[in-house]
Amino acid sequence: MSEALGIPRNYLSKILHALARGRLLESTRGPRGGFTLAREPASIVLQEVVEVFDDIGSTSRCLLGRPQCSDGNPCPVHGRWKELSGSMMAFFRDTTVLMDSAVPEPPSPATRGGRDG
Repeated sequence: MSEALGIPRNYLSKILHALARGRLLESTRGPRGGFTLAREPASIVLQEVVEVFDDIGSTSRCLLGRPQCSDGNPCPVHGRWKELSGSMMAFFRDTTVLMDSAVPEPPSPATRGGRDG
């Protein structure tokens, strides 16, 4: 699996174990062991996966890192960031790990157009 993904085995192992601690995967030890999803993929949303590694929760943070940023006390990018972060959170909250095979693959660099070389 690490070769197919092009990432080191130790790094992949840490990722899989973190997902198991987050109760998204189940691990089985032994020669026939491995990892399986803990629930049906249609019931696991991307927010759960991401939150194993980063707290993206329902509380939004200021893009500029200000401790106080709100509609009443906005930073210079508050309005635009609020809109974008709301859309992003909806994506993570509403998208499951069950990927639809009808979703097109992104174009390869060779078919995107642009210059060669």
